[in-house]
Amino acid sequence: MGVSDGSSLVQMCIVKVAQNIDLLERKVLNLPVSLLKDLLPHLNIYYLDRIETAAATKGISTSVIWAKIWRDLDQTWRWRSKSAPLTQDWKQRCLERLFHMLMFTQVRRAGSYLSNLSDSSILSMTVKHVRVLSLNTSSKNICRLASGDLRPILSALETGVTSLRLLDVNALFKHGRKYVLFILHRLLDHGSVREVVLRRNPDSSFLRWLMSRHRGPQGSSETSHADGHCSVEHDGELEEPAAKRLALDVEEHPEVLCSEFSSFSSPADHCPKGQIQSLDFEVSKCEILTTVSHILPTWVCLHTLHLHSDWLIQEEEMSVLVQSLRRLFLNPGCSLTDLSVSHVCGHTHVISVLRACPTLLSLSLEICPPADRNAHGQQTHFSQSKELCLEKLSVKSTGPMSVKCFLPALTCAHKLTSLHLTGVHMSSRFFHTLAESNPLLKVLNLEDVNLADYHREILPFLEYSVLEDLSLKDCRLLDKCAVKKDFLLPFVEALKGVSSLQSLTLAQNRLASGVIEIANLFSGCRPSKITTLDLSSNFILPAELLEFAQLLETCRPVQRLTLDLRFNPLDRDPEVKGQALRKLIPYCNILTDDWDSRSTMADHISVM
Repeated sequence: MGVSDGSSLVQMCIVKVAQNIDLLERKVLNLPVSLLKDLLPHLNIYYLDRIETAAATKGISTSVIWAKIWRDLDQTWRWRSKSAPLTQDWKQRCLERLFHMLMFTQVRRAGSYLSNLSDSSILSMTVKHVRVLSLNTSSKNICRLASGDLRPILSALETGVTSLRLLDVNALFKHGRKYVLFILHRLLDHGSVREVVLRRNPDSSFLRWLMSRHRGPQGSSETSHADGHCSVEHDGELEEPAAKRLALDVEEHPEVLCSEFSSFSSPADHCPKGQIQSLDFEVSKCEILTTVSHILPTWVCLHTLHLHSDWLIQEEEMSVLVQSLRRLFLNPGCSLTDLSVSHVCGHTHVISVLRACPTLLSLSLEICPPADRNAHGQQTHFSQSKELCLEKLSVKSTGPMSVKCFLPALTCAHKLTSLHLTGVHMSSRFFHTLAESNPLLKVLNLEDVNLADYHREILPFLEYSVLEDLSLKDCRLLDKCAVKKDFLLPFVEALKGVSSLQSLTLAQNRLASGVIEIANLFSGCRPSKITTLDLSSNFILPAELLEFAQLLETCRPVQRLTLDLRFNPLDRDPEVKGQALRKLIPYCNILTDDWDSRSTMADHISVM
């Protein structure tokens, strides 16, 4: 047979066992651990799922196998890191992706993981693992879910799916509007979906229907006037005039469809109304002024609202939105805690939104300030007695905006634990305010913020902070340093004094040779306890990395360190780079890449 050694014979036996696993399933669990490990990659997903619990009792994890299947399914996969995230549930992610491919598009049967499995058996197995259901323009087979053959699959989706992503509703409706509405009704009203992501503005009638899913199951009175529709029997396809009439009825009373697809509910049944708690969607100007502003004040079950737009939300629309939010928060039953709005015009909306939503826990605004700096308007202030519940604040500015515009909010947010600022002009009062008013701050993320003139403010702030995550990305830390050590040495000492610090990001700060001073984080009698260090895009050369590695070899971090070295010109000397990495590997999980620093002048200039 051409067998040259024992290992080849073993491999042949393993393949044979995998092909007959239906007969040998109970016996394979008695195999030695080494043979069982070799067998698992040859099993299809059905038997891999059945055997993994027993394999776990022998200390064998199937996570690597599921990750390999995932990479085979996802042709856009790019494996950049040296090691997979240990917390990733590869099995769930893999089977969820496989369901979408088989149900809505197509799947290549190239791997052994699908051998001897029919489409129906794959769907029945994978549907149990679908938590996020994504429907987009390629979902041509969505109407199959309304058919009798696949209604058990739809029932399983109702039970398991908690998040629904609708990427182009108008395109989906072209496949059959009443079928799509029926499926959405089952998922939203009868199912477990509480989160909806909506992209590409749908027609206004569907948006109104979707946003009416806000009263929850207790709102059954809204369907009480639909009894006349429930007794209607439908045989076969509807004629065109009746179909149009049905579409209008379904927008208001989805139980019309539930009576047509009678296997789900009897004509006498009243359908519950769903309770969307998280909505993330693209919104147009007219939708803010009409649909959103009218529905929002009554949407007391809504916990999270993210509004995106490709156009600038002007003062008029923002004013209407803020008034709607104020009316919602005046309701004692209001549940909204997380709000995000993009492309807002103006400087003072951080304050105006927080005044309207005093119990909000998380706020994220992307602000596009007007070019006219005189158009700032009158600054809004909180009263001294006003205290916010705010715990997380994120402000991204795409134009000239000073942090002074929302310092009053920081002074009243004593429970703030996370602050993320991008593109904001700094003020000398900023770090003083954080130290005085935000003693619980654990996460500080500053990006594209010029800190070159604020070294004296940074150091005393760190002395009294309880930060766990500090990110200073593209903050021009060393731009005005004649000698880098003059700032880096006291900066590193201050960081070592923050005993709670676990993650430090210094990407895009032109550290270069300054990386050697950063190594002092792990030296001395009180070394830093950080476990994540991001030094990417700092123009660190191989010789500088080698000296950094030698210092770490001497100091040895208290805990294993995840070290990000991507987008540094380490290709300038591959031999020295290799020496440095070999010294770091015993103490670090290294994130690196094959970036070619000479391939483009733009890349080079960006880190000079």
